[in-house]
Amino acid sequence: MSPDLTLCQWRVRSETPIPDLLPWGGDDRVPDLVIRLGEVPPPSDLVHNGPLLQIGASGACRFALPGVAAYGVSPAGDEVVIDAVLDPASADVRVFLLGTVLAILCFKRGLIPLHASCVRLGGRAVAFVGASGFGKSTLAGAFVRQGVRLLADDVTVLDVTTPGGPLVLPAFPRLKLRLDAARELGLPVEGAERCQRMVEKLHLPVEAFFHPQPLPLAAVYHLQGAREESASDAVDRVAPFSNVESVLALHQGLYRMRLGERLLGRSALFAAAGRLCSAVPGFKLVHRGGGLGDLPRLAESVARRHQAAEAPER
Repeated sequence: MSPDLTLCQWRVRSETPIPDLLPWGGDDRVPDLVIRLGEVPPPSDLVHNGPLLQIGASGACRFALPGVAAYGVSPAGDEVVIDAVLDPASADVRVFLLGTVLAILCFKRGLIPLHASCVRLGGRAVAFVGASGFGKSTLAGAFVRQGVRLLADDVTVLDVTTPGGPLVLPAFPRLKLRLDAARELGLPVEGAERCQRMVEKLHLPVEAFFHPQPLPLAAVYHLQGAREESASDAVDRVAPFSNVESVLALHQGLYRMRLGERLLGRSALFAAAGRLCSAVPGFKLVHRGGGLGDLPRLAESVARRHQAAEAPER
């Protein structure tokens, strides 16, 4: 068994290597999450029996990808069992462990997973929410290229119950980028691992630019393409959302939102989105889509909004 690892401030003990995660450097607590290998039958007390996801009345979950692996999550979210078809340490198995399975763990623990990248700006966290293909990871890569520290890519985990306001719990130091995007941004790609066998994206390690401690959330930007604006729109622009708009956008921006509704119910998710929006401003960020070369300028523009009264990023 490999040394214990860290994910979202949890102490993780795993029977299979997870090179995406950093070693545990915290206290000597018992593991918050145990990952082991074994068989994963469907729950015996099924209340939901979908083609990929099964849920038991006890709260136990089984998520399965044909030809890749089945993942069993305990009712309390303190154990994951992997029944792998492929090598359990392969990128194909890990990408769903740190994606859909992570979302299940978050919902079970009362945490909110956003479909977002997240960086540190001005001593606080700023999240960029958007559907797949809207440039969340590429924008995060542009920030990293400028020396800004990353907290999460693709799945940003929030604790909205802390007394001082929502906290971002750092995930792991990897960016998921297309080869052309990484090269355009000037990020090293030599030896980078492909995310999945059939997906043309790479896992880029960015440990030197990772912020491993929780940070308060300063703002949420919802990425939208310029195609939603008039053809004459020639520049990026930021517009504040109303509270109602923010709640609706955040609900849609949850990572595996439908899965969360299955586990917690739609009203609970809207309530969590409401708590977040009441504490943190939301903005619409419209990008004119001028190509990868424009992203560093866009990153600089957003950074200036959040670093005016703060010490510079080191």
